[in-house]
Amino acid sequence: MEYWDLYTKAGQKSAIVIPKGQKIPHGLFHIIVETLIKHEDGTYLVMKRDYNKAEFPGLYEGSAGGSLISGETKEEGAIREVKEETGLIITEVFPTYYFVNDETRAINQGYIAYIKGKKDIVYLKGDTIDHKWLSLPELKEFIKSKDYNPKHSQRLATYLETLNN
Repeated sequence: MEYWDLYTKAGQKSAIVIPKGQKIPHGLFHIIVETLIKHEDGTYLVMKRDYNKAEFPGLYEGSAGGSLISGETKEEGAIREVKEETGLIITEVFPTYYFVNDETRAINQGYIAYIKGKKDIVYLKGDTIDHKWLSLPELKEFIKSKDYNPKHSQRLATYLETLNN
């Protein structure tokens, strides 16, 4: 069974650990890490969610991500999620955005990672099924499309607005 550490709204780790899926107490949150991958040629990786996913099936996201497992740092979780969902090995991530969702009791911590050489993308069964590499202008347009997860689009757009074409 997977366990989550719980955090305050400011991102401070509490002493409380719960099983995944258990109701999160008021005032505490679990952390979801989301890592955008940028290739040295200037393109960004978007991954298509499996059609069997409960949320946003068949839609693309410009991140590899998921919930932190108890005992992980945000950076460790981001690196693990990238490897699990894409097969890419990264060693460093850089923070991009931080969103608190009081309704879902989640903190979404965004990161970016840089890679050299386009290696084969490996899909995680039941999680990802396709990918694209997009230029920054293409990505800025794509996140507005019906093919892109609208919830993720809102978070990613705030970061992309800080970048120049």
